[in-house]
Amino acid sequence: MAQFIQAVLAAAATFFLITLVFAFIALVCKSTKNQDYQRRQRRHHQTRTVPNPEHSSITIDESATFDPSMNRISMEELKMSTKNFSTDLIIGDGSFGLVYKAKLFNGSTVAIKKLDPDAFQGFREFRAEMETLGKLRHQNIVKILGYCVSGMERVLILEFVERGSLDQWIHDTSSTNNEQSVKSPLPWETRVAGTMGYMPPEYKEGAAATVRVDVYSFGILMFEVATAERPNLPKVMEGKEVWLIEWARKMLGQNRHMEMLDSNTPKEGLSEDEVKEYFRIASLCTEEFRGRPAMSEVVGLLKKLSS
Repeated sequence: MAQFIQAVLAAAATFFLITLVFAFIALVCKSTKNQDYQRRQRRHHQTRTVPNPEHSSITIDESATFDPSMNRISMEELKMSTKNFSTDLIIGDGSFGLVYKAKLFNGSTVAIKKLDPDAFQGFREFRAEMETLGKLRHQNIVKILGYCVSGMERVLILEFVERGSLDQWIHDTSSTNNEQSVKSPLPWETRVAGTMGYMPPEYKEGAAATVRVDVYSFGILMFEVATAERPNLPKVMEGKEVWLIEWARKMLGQNRHMEMLDSNTPKEGLSEDEVKEYFRIASLCTEEFRGRPAMSEVVGLLKKLSS
């Protein structure tokens, strides 16, 4: 059980940081809205665009607002490093695009995330994330090392994690080794609150994102870590399909918490009371909006459980 707690505590610290980061991103987007409008008005009669204007609405002065300390990599180098984005080098496929393993001209091995132009939400949001996440340094979060803007193409150059992402560690039994370090998924995939299975009921109904939304998502992550079940894939229970949270509540209601554990979890030395308390904490996080604890309370409960 201690292995679960260590992984979940690391994720809890990461959630604190991510919550603050994306709150700041929202403020950046809001504060730049008027500035962007004014720029468009000034460029109404004379617009300076980057090369290939028929494929891009990004202006030179806008692209210059990126953090100057962040590396801007040319599309030519990225194409050469990925053998023209060869399918043989794909190591990930997310909702925002494909991820490739590549070696840059300087010899460093990186993960190159080529965003899908059809899924791109707008240059302002991309710029805000680059300016914020590009400065973020945390041992449990993959670093953004650089970027590329070319026409409609948006590419993120990220730290390559040899030991895999948290998702791979939970769901790929061939790479499970709890003595090694674990990092969270790529930055664009940390926004689990927007993914089916992680969203609380009030978020689906159109309520604004709050810290309590993150607490709910963290509770779902706790269930995922312990059960190795994906929150966004239904399970069959009593002849019908249910989501992870529904399955977990029914199992806990029947006092079947030990059966919920991942089959690869060593049962020797496991305390049934600790397992029960672990799932109780996860359940608290997934209560109705006003019944959820603060993240600091969750961390306190987990620390107490692991002591």
